[in-house]
Amino acid sequence: MDYYDLMLPLGLLSYLIPIVFISWFLISFIKIQEERNSILRDLSLKLDNKKNKSKGE
Repeated sequence: MDYYDLMLPLGLLSYLIPIVFISWFLISFIKIQEERNSILRDLSLKLDNKKNKSKGE
């Protein structure tokens, strides 16, 4: 096996690994942000309900 035979797979890996890592990071980040937004939305609704109940009494 020659040194140049290893260059093509190593070259492809050097491009594919960052692409896979960045894609994984972005997908994870988006999922975390969606979960955070869901929690904040629930908290906001609960606060609005408390605010409306206190005004009605």
